[in-house]
Amino acid sequence: MPLGPKRVRSLTAILLSLAVIVSRLLWISRMLYEFDSVDFAVATFRYSLEQVTPHFPGYILHILLARFILLFTTDVNLAFVSISVVLSIATTLFLWRAGAVLRGERVGVVAAVLWAFLPIFWFYGEISSVYIYESFFASVFLYLGFSIFRNSQRKELVYYLCIALSLAIGVRQSSSIFFTPAVIYLICKTHQPLRVWIKGLLAFVVLTASWAFVLFYYAGGMSAYFATGSAETVFKSQSVLFGNSFNGQITVIGKVISYLGFAALPIVCIFGWSLLSKWKRTVEFISDSIRKTSALYSMIVALPALCFYLAIYFMKAGYLLNILPTLTLAGAVMVDQLAIWRAEKIKRASTNKLLLTRPIITFGAIRNTLVIVALECVIFLSSFPWTGEEHFNNSFTQDSFNAGVIRSQSLFLNRFASFTNMHSVMATDRLHQDVLEALNKESKSGDDLILLDTWWHRWVYYYLPNVTDYDIRDFPNSDSLWVGKSQHFVRSGIQERVIRIPNKKKVLLLLRNDHPAFMEISKQVHLERLLLPKYLDIYRITDEHFSFHWKNMHFIKE
Repeated sequence: MPLGPKRVRSLTAILLSLAVIVSRLLWISRMLYEFDSVDFAVATFRYSLEQVTPHFPGYILHILLARFILLFTTDVNLAFVSISVVLSIATTLFLWRAGAVLRGERVGVVAAVLWAFLPIFWFYGEISSVYIYESFFASVFLYLGFSIFRNSQRKELVYYLCIALSLAIGVRQSSSIFFTPAVIYLICKTHQPLRVWIKGLLAFVVLTASWAFVLFYYAGGMSAYFATGSAETVFKSQSVLFGNSFNGQITVIGKVISYLGFAALPIVCIFGWSLLSKWKRTVEFISDSIRKTSALYSMIVALPALCFYLAIYFMKAGYLLNILPTLTLAGAVMVDQLAIWRAEKIKRASTNKLLLTRPIITFGAIRNTLVIVALECVIFLSSFPWTGEEHFNNSFTQDSFNAGVIRSQSLFLNRFASFTNMHSVMATDRLHQDVLEALNKESKSGDDLILLDTWWHRWVYYYLPNVTDYDIRDFPNSDSLWVGKSQHFVRSGIQERVIRIPNKKKVLLLLRNDHPAFMEISKQVHLERLLLPKYLDIYRITDEHFSFHWKNMHFIKE
């Protein structure tokens, strides 16, 4: 007996969920992945925007959800990774239904499968990060939007849309800029009556007021929150609109385009494949498709974020996860259309006038999808030369798009592997574990240990809070250093030019030997490299007393 539509959809949902769960659990990170991860972890027991735990604008719903999960586990990394895995499943299911509403069940399944194994989405489902919410809410807005366009009389969908917008802003306050235009366009385009506007706005206001009350409470009050926000200038650090250089703006644009191109490479290949095989028909199909209301809505979901990244501020590849669901849906439609064109060709060439084209289309869509998924798996699973631990133990990789800092092609490629490859998760885990093991061997309690470092401090800040860490940042083409100090989950900047270290403390220097300052320091103090894996550079300063200069700072052990 053939299965009914409802049972087929239930079975599909189960299979998609299992595929996501299994693929994520095989390679989930065991330790907090990056400095934002550490900030969020500390925020679960000490919420402080002043101490950047978390950083502004607060991510309050993300922290509250993690606190709830921590009622069932003591592993803070596992709590955050669990959120990533669950949202990965939910995002895949919403994108499946969005594709189904847009153009039928076949397109829905193709979109879900392409999305589930898209390397950047796969990667962010493995680690502790907030960016997975971007893709989740983008897929929610796409599904709800298409559903409302199909049946504008379903008023409850409009209310769900307003609720989703509030929740998206509660997790990442930047979502107010990115997703609000799509919501307004949708309500206006479907000519919703005034009472629907009022009820939707009321639902949005009540829910937003609820989480905002909690946010302001933890932030020390509304005035304190907005005072912190007014002092936040990082978003002004790149754009010419805030007085930065034109060359710097070009660098940001190049970074966005490069990251987006690599993140969406499998989808780009779909359109390249179609253009090469059927140039004219593809151009005509795309031209006709983008005029449709659903296509315009899809672009409005994605374009505000893209414009912000290009014109104002862009830092990490994870930002792109609110753009990629739209591109993936477009790729799924193209995969389906290629299968249709192939079926038409086979039908014309066949002498069997009763030949059924639906099985041919389905087979073609499956074949095309499997080819792209194979490419996605190669990108995510392959151990490329630039995925080794040595590339993650390098302060230059974080600046690889800045002028004059690209050290090698390998380090440049590491920036792409770092958000699209499972080996970057494994490499950073091994790096963190090896450093922690080395530091624990040097000091059982950490109270007698001083670190001078440029790359590890935020992980020590959470995992070894008793260690006194001096986070030293040097600026390209400058003779100055910035030094921050952290201990017991408290950070502070150092204004003095002289740093005095007690004589009884052990001092370790965490600095790669290819760092420009290494030779200068090694001439002033005696360094003994710890017995560590070759990709780690941690040195013990063996002098009982020392005094050395590092650019404009003077370090003294008395």
